[in-house]
Amino acid sequence: MDLKSLFKNFYKKLFKMPSMLKGLFNKPSKKKLTIIILFSAAFIFIIVSALMFFIKSDKDEAAANKESGVENIQINQISYDNITVLKPFTWIQLKDSSYMQKVSIGIAIELVSKDKVEMVETKRGDIRTLVRKMTKEMSWMELRSSEGKIKFKYLLITEINLLFPDAIVRNLYLTHFIMR
Repeated sequence: MDLKSLFKNFYKKLFKMPSMLKGLFNKPSKKKLTIIILFSAAFIFIIVSALMFFIKSDKDEAAANKESGVENIQINQISYDNITVLKPFTWIQLKDSSYMQKVSIGIAIELVSKDKVEMVETKRGDIRTLVRKMTKEMSWMELRSSEGKIKFKYLLITEINLLFPDAIVRNLYLTHFIMR
């Protein structure tokens, strides 16, 4: 057989298919009709269930947020002008007899106003010396828990504020804290 005759046979069979299918739908048997109805009902059930699930989950989430008092609040402009970030402290030695011997710390200092940033910049070296000194006085046992880190944070805030005539540090953030 050549290629031309193969295509002719293919097209003949393709165009005969609708005539073959006519007999299938003219007089469906009860068995075929039952199967078609069951599959249609199952398909519709699956679609409706999926829609109900997704619609209900969105409503439940909105209701849960409303009950807990969480709302979608947009903050248009956030200003970080009053935060200054210190260069990371790499591997400061902790107090002797500690399980962990060194700590790496990243610190960001939030000031009461952006006007005070210049004052902190002039005392940056003193602040770094103070942080190193206070970290060396801490042990692993003190710094391992969240309470210890909070205590360390407030000690740093107090000591840094003592470097200036007025209290200018509002908050202090430990941006990273790694012990080894």
